[in-house]
Amino acid sequence: MAELTMPNVGEGVVEGTVTKWHKHEGDEVALDETIVEVETDKAVVEIPSPFAGRLTKILVAEGETVLIGAPIALVETAAGADTRDPAPEATGSKTATAPRTPAARAQEHRGNPANGAEEAQRTRRLSPVVLKLASQHDIDLTLVRGTGIEGRVTKQDVERYLANPVANSAPPPEGSAVVGEDAQTARPRAGTDRATSVESPNVPLDDDAEVINLTATRRTIARHMTESHLTIPVAWMMVEADVTALVKTRERMKSDFERQEGVKLTYLPFFIHAAVAALKEHPAVNASYSDEGIRQHRDAHIGIAVATAAGLLVPVLRNVGELSLTGIARETARLAEKAHARTLTLEELRGATFTIDNTGAFGSILSQPIVPVGQVAIITTEMIRRELRPLGDDAFGPRSVINLCISFDHRALDGAEIGRFMETLRSRIESAQVGI
Repeated sequence: MAELTMPNVGEGVVEGTVTKWHKHEGDEVALDETIVEVETDKAVVEIPSPFAGRLTKILVAEGETVLIGAPIALVETAAGADTRDPAPEATGSKTATAPRTPAARAQEHRGNPANGAEEAQRTRRLSPVVLKLASQHDIDLTLVRGTGIEGRVTKQDVERYLANPVANSAPPPEGSAVVGEDAQTARPRAGTDRATSVESPNVPLDDDAEVINLTATRRTIARHMTESHLTIPVAWMMVEADVTALVKTRERMKSDFERQEGVKLTYLPFFIHAAVAALKEHPAVNASYSDEGIRQHRDAHIGIAVATAAGLLVPVLRNVGELSLTGIARETARLAEKAHARTLTLEELRGATFTIDNTGAFGSILSQPIVPVGQVAIITTEMIRRELRPLGDDAFGPRSVINLCISFDHRALDGAEIGRFMETLRSRIESAQVGI
């Protein structure tokens, strides 16, 4: 029997979420045949089977998250030399594969921790990330309601228990209710007293609320944004640009461009091209901060924020300074299409030195983005709008205007440097210096 483990699909990746099993228990699996899809670090990766055989047991259900290297399935290989059962039942019964009632599963899951051998067997059914969370928060896992295969406690179960232990406690075994006290309220979260073991009174504890499990994408976004908020002192600036000439240029070009290139000509390639030109004049903005010093990058790798059904993805355009406007438009369209299809590779999601977010696509006219970790600035292009502006000699006329908003790391940059960068960017956009 061979173990299929959560693969290491990229540097810095510590965990993955099983999003789809392409094979079911009992199915035959060929060598290198796709067996499972794993979501990690904002990418969905198809995992080929490293051996041929029969999928005998799925250890990690769809939606569960485990650490890299953790076993996720068992495959009976052609050789069949290893017949060990890596996940024996806590009871040690030879008939443990028979269906069991929830009460029986709960009773098994509560096996007395004093019995060392039995506890060791029970622990093997829990993923390393679950055990780590339990240790960090001093949680007795026998109190947590498990929703995984055969009642296993998953990472999501632990997180739900931390948020609301009353609603997410395991049902007590038959005949074990506490005399004179409700069984659920008798088990507050470990490390807390009774008064603090439930959610804030401002948060309703209704059973009708729908709990949306965190995807790996949402978990990654949360981790990165929290790290940025806690470590980067952010300053912010906004300038307004008159893009009347740019609007006319795009309007004149867009039909022929789409017919010749096969992609629509949006405003984003113009802004990217102008931003890269401004970064060349102000290399301090194309940089990364560390306690050892500020690293200014020779090449511009631009992250473009793409809103997808699964969450925000930021694919990276490489070496944008070497691309024409046409090249930028093609690459932007290609990466956006892959982002929506969830087929981006990990390499296409890494290494941005500066990020552009087109929040104007949602009608926004003013926003404050969060600086990505590893960069010193991020800019948003807001909605282009028609407004009256002075034309000289006390005359006013309609113009197309846009707000450009930039957040920057004040450890690496001062307002004067950002101000000069934004003035260069505005000048290039207003004069439609976009390098067709």
